[in-house]
Amino acid sequence: MGTIRNWVLGLSMVAAGAVSVPALAATRAAPVEAVTIRPLSLVKTEDLDFGTLIAGPVAGTATINANSGVRTTTGGVTAAAGGTPKRAEFVGVAALGLLINVAISASPTLTNGTGGTMTTALAVEGGTGIRLFPGTGVQTFRVGGTLNVGANQQSGDYAGTFSLTVTYF
Repeated sequence: MGTIRNWVLGLSMVAAGAVSVPALAATRAAPVEAVTIRPLSLVKTEDLDFGTLIAGPVAGTATINANSGVRTTTGGVTAAAGGTPKRAEFVGVAALGLLINVAISASPTLTNGTGGTMTTALAVEGGTGIRLFPGTGVQTFRVGGTLNVGANQQSGDYAGTFSLTVTYF
């Protein structure tokens, strides 16, 4: 009986050795980033992106809410799958209790490089003008807006720029 048991045990060990796979290792590098912000400064951390849209036979709009970041569409505009709609974000640093003035440049006209254009109307979360710099010494400023999409708008990647200015007093 002991010989049969040893023979079965030995056969089991050989079978286990035959199906074992050698260990493999893989190494990949990953980027690491950091941004330091000086007091009385402003740094852009996110771009305003209306995402991927489908223009229909009727004009419409796509809006990114500056407060919530939610995208909505009206008229002949349909939100397409893909793209990452988001509001722009800027981070400012100042001493607590400082007065600041928030201003935004004129809303840009977006172009696609082949003659297509779309106008925008941008908005800052909390509005523009003078306000008190709040509690923590760090404040996030968010910008959303409305994109006016024409009927049968020419396809392409549209881009433009705007400036947010925070003046510290």
